[in-house]
Amino acid sequence: MAKRSEKADKATAVMVSLRRIVRFLRLADREVEAACEISAAQLFVLDSLIADSAASVTELARRTLTDQSSVSTVVARLVERGLVKRTPSRTDRRRAELTITAAGERMVKRAPRVPQAAMITAIRDMPPDRRAELTRALEGLATAIGADEVAPRMLFEDEPSPKPARRRSRR
Repeated sequence: MAKRSEKADKATAVMVSLRRIVRFLRLADREVEAACEISAAQLFVLDSLIADSAASVTELARRTLTDQSSVSTVVARLVERGLVKRTPSRTDRRRAELTITAAGERMVKRAPRVPQAAMITAIRDMPPDRRAELTRALEGLATAIGADEVAPRMLFEDEPSPKPARRRSRR
């Protein structure tokens, strides 16, 4: 009976930690939205562009440690709001260079802390063996619950709207 209790206590500790992390991210996202009227994912992209422009969406995806399609969606929203400027590359016309605008810079300066940046710093600061252990544990959990089948998107960025079904015309 003691082993079952010990397992339950450890499972409780894991769930408490996961709840804290998810709640921290959710509260940070709400704080960003209230202060800036953009998502934490959008602020993260702006913050990633503040020090240096990106030569492409692919480069920005590498900087934000996420997939290209997620970053592309976020960038499109930021371009629409006039916070990021997309210009054709001078060296490769197939690529677009991404630059934060003055309005985007002002937003970052008045914005709360970017939670994703804090997480990345904390993970990178871990000793390599601890980071590898965390990776294995999280990948194992994702697989065990079926989350490995879900495409990763930027944290708390809205899912793209499903395309409406096309109606067939009757003849």
